[in-house]
Amino acid sequence: MNAVEKLLKFDAGKIKAPEEVVTMYLAKLGTTIDFPCECIRPEKYSELQESMYEVKHGDIKSLTLQKSKVMTIVEGCPKIFKAKEIMEHFGCVTPPDLVIKLMLSGEIDDLKGKIDKLNGYDEEKSEKEREEIKN
Repeated sequence: MNAVEKLLKFDAGKIKAPEEVVTMYLAKLGTTIDFPCECIRPEKYSELQESMYEVKHGDIKSLTLQKSKVMTIVEGCPKIFKAKEIMEHFGCVTPPDLVIKLMLSGEIDDLKGKIDKLNGYDEEKSEKEREEIKN
């Protein structure tokens, strides 16, 4: 069966972006929190990646990885980090402020990694697939 035939067998109305609840221990809070995470639209994900570069006069002036990581979490976990009542409760004005208030750097990296996997960026899986194709 070729790719066209295979795709035409799928019900187009049942296409669903991946979601996952990620349970993490947050040291600042001293407890575990369930983060409902969702896949980020491809065009938004590209914007987030581009946002880490500051370009002036055609040259990259700076690279801000932290901003990109935090915004990936905001977009990947909007039910938590865009919730006005949670932001107000913790005295945060913006969703990125809430991420930084609640999470340590390593926790930010871990949660971003889980969101990246939901978006298809899984280096371990990709390496296994390449090996299987070779054999």
